[in-house]
Amino acid sequence: MVGQALQIIERDGAPALTLRKLGAELGVDATAFYRHFRDKDDLLLACMDRAEMLAWEAVREVPPGATWQQTLRAVADVTWTMAATYPAVYAATFARTTGGPGERRMVELLLRTLSSAGLDRATTVLSYRAFVEVLLSLSGANATIARLGPEVAAKDAEAWSRIHATLPGEDFPTAREHAAELAAATGRDVFDFAVGAVIDGIARAAGPRAD
Repeated sequence: MVGQALQIIERDGAPALTLRKLGAELGVDATAFYRHFRDKDDLLLACMDRAEMLAWEAVREVPPGATWQQTLRAVADVTWTMAATYPAVYAATFARTTGGPGERRMVELLLRTLSSAGLDRATTVLSYRAFVEVLLSLSGANATIARLGPEVAAKDAEAWSRIHATLPGEDFPTAREHAAELAAATGRDVFDFAVGAVIDGIARAAGPRAD
């Protein structure tokens, strides 16, 4: 059921998902879904939670001897991959809280990982929130751009060289000086840099205990 809904969203977009359409594709009456979901929003969140479950399954077996930093980077990598695999779902729900089994397992994994760094409970939670919100906001933004279509995505990407690189130097000297670097930086570059910055900040908060 959720798997078919995921297919519809990725094929036709989140607005196209309806219980009636899902029922037609599965060959069942749409009213049958109300035993499982209150409405379309519940179904949409279930689709996001399925993606989170897939992410958790990909990282739940942490290699022996892995540091907490390595575990966080593994979660970051799989989050980016899931957002690229299911861009329509991520674009529609990256700011939401599913409360489902996939999210619950990922929360447990991340809190356990951060606790192992020696953080107190309050800092563990703040670190968790900061880390997850950086992951979801940046991967979700990239997924949103991907769903705009190749022409629009290219237009956005080219703005750095098409507009910012041609700004008058007397008015925008610093932008002109950094034009090549602005054009070269990719969404993944920004994602990796932000993830690294958050992990470094967590290590500083943990102090010597982080080692």
